[in-house]
Amino acid sequence: MFWAMRRQLVILGIILVALGVGVFAYVHPRVTVAPTCFDLEMNGDEDGVDCGGSCVNFCTAQISEPTILWTRPFAVTDSVHTAMAMIENRNSAGQIALPYEFRLYDAKGIFVARAQGTAIIPPSGRYAIVETGIQTGKATVVSAAIEFGKPTSPWKRIDPEIEKLRVSTSAISLEADGSIPRLFATLSNNSPTVTLRNISTAAVLYDINGNAVAGSKTFTSSLTPLASRDIVFTWPRPIGVPVVRYEIIPVVDIFSTKL
Repeated sequence: MFWAMRRQLVILGIILVALGVGVFAYVHPRVTVAPTCFDLEMNGDEDGVDCGGSCVNFCTAQISEPTILWTRPFAVTDSVHTAMAMIENRNSAGQIALPYEFRLYDAKGIFVARAQGTAIIPPSGRYAIVETGIQTGKATVVSAAIEFGKPTSPWKRIDPEIEKLRVSTSAISLEADGSIPRLFATLSNNSPTVTLRNISTAAVLYDINGNAVAGSKTFTSSLTPLASRDIVFTWPRPIGVPVVRYEIIPVVDIFSTKL
């Protein structure tokens, strides 16, 4: 009897050891897997769930809303306006689609019209957001405001090599004295290997006091390596005041740029 019980205990021990080894083999890789930025857990060097640290996504608490430097409405015709906001992104992160809403008002502060959209915001810089073709009817628009909404995707860290890619401007000339003012420029991609896509270029005209008096934008779908393209901004009627300075601000879709 004693030996039979002893043998049973030995067999039971072997079975338990085998079960333990099996459980360990199953559980160990799952509990010791290296943390990633996509495992829906706050681990590794993350500052939040799958954000901050070495992750490409920034945490919401790490991002400050872009600073609005100024917002202006520009009359295109008696019933159509362009709204423009100059902003500064002080974050070292970019946003693929920042929601915004322009609101236009008359001299009494009465709401006239709104226009909504999304904008690509590259990291650390000064950029223009432009909304054209806003129908304003018979109202006399004198002011505009812009508000930002909550992005549907996180602010992201941009590859430093992609961030270095820029569109340069040259051959800039302004014809502002005629009945149809025009601003000419040439866009150039200085990269020998990378195609730049979805380039939104804003133009701003300033008077002698530094006030923005006209604005517009144009879109270039792509610029192949070392390619250049002529662009032109036009306004359907005279600006109304002498233009002493202009600014051209291209923004490249860094999120669709591949090295």
